[in-house]
Amino acid sequence: MSEFFHRFALGFAIIVLGLWGVVLIVRPELVHSYLSNEEINHTYAAMMGAALLGLALMSAAMLTSLLSPARALGLAVAILVGTTIYLMFFTHHMLVTPLTSMSMVAAGAVAIFLMF
Repeated sequence: MSEFFHRFALGFAIIVLGLWGVVLIVRPELVHSYLSNEEINHTYAAMMGAALLGLALMSAAMLTSLLSPARALGLAVAILVGTTIYLMFFTHHMLVTPLTSMSMVAAGAVAIFLMF
C-alpha cells in the first residue's frame, strides 16, 4: 500500500511540475500574480519553468525506468537550451550576448553528450 501512495504522489508531482513548467515558459502572465507582486520578468519565469519541466522529466524517468538518469538529465538540459533559444530568437526577451550564446552552446554540448 505504501508503494502505491509513493508512486501516486510522484505521479501527481510530475503532472503539477510539468504543468507549471509549460505555463511559465509559454504564458507566464497567466500565473505571475500568484507568484509575485513585482513586475513580470519573462526570462526568469521561462527559465524557472524550464527547470521545473526538466525536474518533471527526470522524475518521470525515475518512476518509469524508460530512460537512464544520464539521458533524463540530458533531456532536462536540452529543455533549458530549447527555452533559451525560444527566449532569444522568438520572443526576444533574453539578450543575445557572448555570455548567453556561449552558455547555450556549452549546455547544448552537455545535453548531447548525456543523451548519446
